[in-house]
Amino acid sequence: MALILGLSIGIGFGFNAVRQWQKAKNASLALQATYAAQRAYLADHPTLEIANVTPAQLEAYLPQGWSALPVVTGLNDELLTLDHTVMPPVLLLGGTAYDPSDKSTDGLWDVGE
Repeated sequence: MALILGLSIGIGFGFNAVRQWQKAKNASLALQATYAAQRAYLADHPTLEIANVTPAQLEAYLPQGWSALPVVTGLNDELLTLDHTVMPPVLLLGGTAYDPSDKSTDGLWDVGE
């Protein structure tokens, strides 16, 4: 009985880690798609500042398969705001950058290097 209980707890922790990693990877893919749209838009409009570009203007430049700027949730299912007015884009929670990973350039919760 103890063995079954121990295995169940171990599987639960493993499942939670995979779920958190998946959320982080989805967030980084959303940021990478937005970053690609920003670069493509500015390539066509080199005199504009990214701070003045609207979401509607970026949507036409999103990679294939993306029809609108992505919506991202955090580790605790809180809704994060995508700040597309800076390059590279960042996720915000309450006005501050959201990146619960160890590094700000690791490709989880950010665009990466």
